[in-house]
Amino acid sequence: MSEAAPRLAFGIGPDGTYTRLGQTIAFVLGLLTMFAFLPLLFVAALLYARAEERFPNDPERARTLVTWSWISIVVPVAVAAVAAVIVAVVTA
Repeated sequence: MSEAAPRLAFGIGPDGTYTRLGQTIAFVLGLLTMFAFLPLLFVAALLYARAEERFPNDPERARTLVTWSWISIVVPVAVAAVAAVIVAVVTA
């Protein structure tokens, strides 16, 4: 019975480093998160740093940490975008 290849975390290559697309998206979302909610930017950075340390020994846990890192920078951007739309609609 053949074993399925492990799934990769978004934006992360098989060796645990960012892909070029992942780097670009993380940079842009990081900048937007910095404006929307600065503390979550630090949380995302810490989660990814811990994931880098764990990739050689525990890749499944590392992928989970990377996923939470992405969530930490996507959620504030999404919330800020929704808030901007609400403000635009209310003030129009």
